[in-house]
Amino acid sequence: MNITLPEEPHESNAPVETPASVGSTTYHGPTSTLFNEAASSNRQSRSYLTKERETWMPRILVAAAAEQRQLESINLRAGKLDFDGVDPELGMHLLNLHWNRQHHSFLITYRPAFMRDMACAGPYFSKILLNAIFYGASKFSPKLELRKDPNDVRTAGWQFRNRVRDLLGQALDHSEITTIQALLQMSNSLFALGDEQSAAWVYAGTAFRMLVDVGLHVDAAMMPNMQRFSEEDLEIRRRVYWSAYVVDKMQSLYQGRPASLRAIDGQVPITFMDTYEELEQWHPFAYASGPSYPGSPSYSVSTFKQLCKLCMILQQILDRTYCERAQNRSTQDLVQDLEHIEKQLQDWMAELPEHLRIDTNSESGIQQFPPPHVFSLQAMWNVLRVLLHRPLVADGHLHMTLPSTSKSSFATCTEAAINIVRLVRLYDKAFSIRRAPYLISYATYVAATIHVRIAATRTSTSEAHEHLRTCLAVFNQNSATNYAVKKASIVIENLRKRMGITFDGPESTSTATSATRDTVTDHPSTGTTPRSQSKVYMSDNMSGMARSHLPNDTMTNNEPTMVAGQFDPDLDVDTIIHSFMHEQQLYNQPASFTMPPGSTNSNIYGNNGTIPTTNQGQTFQPGLESYDDALFGFNASAFDWFYPNNMAPFAYPQN
Repeated sequence: MNITLPEEPHESNAPVETPASVGSTTYHGPTSTLFNEAASSNRQSRSYLTKERETWMPRILVAAAAEQRQLESINLRAGKLDFDGVDPELGMHLLNLHWNRQHHSFLITYRPAFMRDMACAGPYFSKILLNAIFYGASKFSPKLELRKDPNDVRTAGWQFRNRVRDLLGQALDHSEITTIQALLQMSNSLFALGDEQSAAWVYAGTAFRMLVDVGLHVDAAMMPNMQRFSEEDLEIRRRVYWSAYVVDKMQSLYQGRPASLRAIDGQVPITFMDTYEELEQWHPFAYASGPSYPGSPSYSVSTFKQLCKLCMILQQILDRTYCERAQNRSTQDLVQDLEHIEKQLQDWMAELPEHLRIDTNSESGIQQFPPPHVFSLQAMWNVLRVLLHRPLVADGHLHMTLPSTSKSSFATCTEAAINIVRLVRLYDKAFSIRRAPYLISYATYVAATIHVRIAATRTSTSEAHEHLRTCLAVFNQNSATNYAVKKASIVIENLRKRMGITFDGPESTSTATSATRDTVTDHPSTGTTPRSQSKVYMSDNMSGMARSHLPNDTMTNNEPTMVAGQFDPDLDVDTIIHSFMHEQQLYNQPASFTMPPGSTNSNIYGNNGTIPTTNQGQTFQPGLESYDDALFGFNASAFDWFYPNNMAPFAYPQN
């Protein structure tokens, strides 16, 4: 596989850590006056990490993790766990929710060390990290007392957020691993709120600065004072670095901003020695699911490893396709990059372990489905294919000079978009899309940008219409716990109306209707009061929650998009590709246009290329038509008008 880490630095550039404590160390490179040249010159590369020690590390860590898991309940009963004033029953409820969903949070927190040090005030536990975990888990809890407003899930855990703010003032004075973990946790949680992108970006950026300050970007096995690190220390440092790396790439993608961490600047292998949780039985405690799902091995370590590799490919896509300087690159360079990165994506999939593969065409029951984070991994791979190829579809110059490349890229985008819809349908079948992570909804948005243009050229009974209906239903159902998803819904609904797409029968629920949903239960309103509806949530057994499903795929035999890997002969591919280019013009010139050559379906652009009216004969809200369906940074500040004013902070209860 063509994903390689950079070569080891030369002896003269060896990093040096200034010892302080396990949780707080400082890194200085050779240009610093604090650089320890003597220690560097005496360093023997990896001399402390012998082959024998590497062989024993997994066994030591797995044994320690198994023992600590048993000690958790013992320490809880003995009252040794520090919940920072929170009732222990509530605290363990939130921690269990966090561990159940941690695989979607990129393994930021290392459970054995955290839970052990929670009982003895060790270096891998801190109250700021504890409260960051509580805050992230609160929105998935059925306990209404965690919300400032019982009717609004977005207010869940505000007391913990305020506690994090209080503790952060002191934590900023020095860098510690637990503070880095807390900031990464907060960044993930805040971004999903939708109107907290700036806070999410700042928290993540501070975490990255601290990460370099303590030298996590350099593998501790290469440091001259590495002898003082235990096997656990090495494992935690690697996990935190790669968790930060993944968070950085995802934040960069969602917000359309440059990435901060680059693999070439670091020296940390994608190697994780503690495999205890890899085969640990996983049950959907923090997810709504059908009662027949029997559980599965978590596969968390192998999933995270593959996600790290995918994010290295994502970095290349962002650098070569979406950065500012990429706009001036020649067609030849773009095509070469396309071929090079597409090969990496294909190699990644070819080398993917069998247990991380999902056959979207399988008729097997949900008993065969892997955990949700494996679905996210597969969705991410398809997202990267669209990110790589869609800009070449919308490039009018490329379509004129290399039409075959443009059509081939559109075929790749279409294939990936269909795969994403199939994945989310299977996900919903097993776990319910309502509590899916933000990545699933972003993948759905990426797929919708393709399906909406295909649907504009087909009748209302087409497969493309059914796929688009599914995408809109995902936005509606997932927006309660991930409020930022409403932005995706705005973009796609606006594009659908502009292209004159309608559905036979009841239309998919839009942003407007989703706002009237009962946010206490995250279910569609049924006329009952929030109090009566909330009773179904008062049990901690999340798998027993009521749920609704995505629309059934009932029209796949009517006007298919692709047949046996090829476009349906009746599909007007040229018109669809021109629609991408026409939209680029539309955002810059909101007046009427002449339809591009070869376009035969006026339904895409409205009469004479003007922006069409809605089904009720009304024009769109002023300004909405200018919102591009961007893939890189679609959560732009232009959408800030959509969100309500920031709510007053919830006072943290005094103990």
